[in-house]
Order: sequence, then C-alpha cells, then structure tokens
Amino acid sequence: MVKTEGLQFKYPGGQAFEFPNIILNSQEHLLVLGPSGVGKTTLLHLLSGILPASSGSIVINETEITALDRKGLDLFRGAYVGLIFQQYHFIKSLNVDENLRLRQNFPKKTMDKERRFAIAERLGLTPYLKKKVMQLSQGQQQRLSIALGLIHRPQVVFADEPTSNLDDFNCNQVINLLKDEAELCGSSLVIITHDQRVTQHFSNQIVL
Repeated sequence: MVKTEGLQFKYPGGQAFEFPNIILNSQEHLLVLGPSGVGKTTLLHLLSGILPASSGSIVINETEITALDRKGLDLFRGAYVGLIFQQYHFIKSLNVDENLRLRQNFPKKTMDKERRFAIAERLGLTPYLKKKVMQLSQGQQQRLSIALGLIHRPQVVFADEPTSNLDDFNCNQVINLLKDEAELCGSSLVIITHDQRVTQHFSNQIVL
C-alpha cells in the first residue's frame, strides 16, 4: 500500500513542487504522466525515500517513511522497495549473477539461487549470468535493471521512464515484463513517464 498526503518538495533556492495525494492499495498499479520539468522524477525520489519531503507524509506498507531516520530508511527501502532507474546502476566489476546476488543479500543475507535463476530465465538473462554487465547489450542491461528491482520481491516497485528510449515493440515488451513480474511478486507498480504509449497499459493514472 502507498499513501501520500500533502506532499511538497522545494529544491534549495530553486523550484517548488506540490503533488496530488495518492492512495494505492496492495498489488494495484499507478501510471504518473507529465512532460519534462513537472516533477515526475522528484516524486519518484520522494516516494522511494531518496529525497526527504519538505512537508507531507508518505506511507508504504503501513510504515510512514517520512518519519524514519536515514539508517531506518535505507533498511526499509532495501527490504520493501524496488527501484528501476532510467540510468542503470550496476557494479561494473561484477557479472550478472554477482549483481543479482549482491542485491538479493541486502538488507538480509539471502542465498536464494532458485529465485535468481527463475527471474533470469523469465527475463532472458540465463545465457548471460557469467558475463560482466558492460558486455551486455542495452536491452539486456535494461532487463537486468528490472531483475535487480524485483529480485527481493518488494512490496512496491518504482520505475523511472522505463520505455523512453525504446521502439514500439520493445516498449510493449518491457511494460508487459514489468506487470508480469510485479504480479508474480505480489508487488504494486508505479511508473513515472512522459511516454504516452504506456497509457494503454494502465487504467489508474495521474497527470502532473
């Protein structure tokens, strides 16, 4: 469950944003639309606890994350939140399987080899598990980013512009992959995008 109320953020000496209230029940999905500059990525960073809200509250899985200290927030996010960034975040010196294991082991030590292999197979990454991430194609890196966001079965997944650089076929593929994986994990999915092609996949939408 994701719930926000009175959420605002102001960059020091810069732009201020005020966001609509959100109520998202367990396993429901939300599409947040809007052009560049309206605060979509800022909202995603607030919801995931990367940025502290200037005012308002954010509740995820019955925990008010705006009341957590930095350590508590890191632990909560590691356990309950999945993040899929527009720019990929990998450990370049590690291979695909090692990146998945590293994410799986935070914040709790977990060695679920079956889970790693299952998600790699569904995302077409099995042949590349021993490859360094920089040896992957852009599409393979994108699928690895999805796997890293979902490997720990988070309660909610936040995806930032996951289709912005894709053609129509791959756009549909990625959205279907995200929705299928979220369903298998029992996760809510929140996608932030300006890509109008994604609107056909979601009935629950907010426009900023």
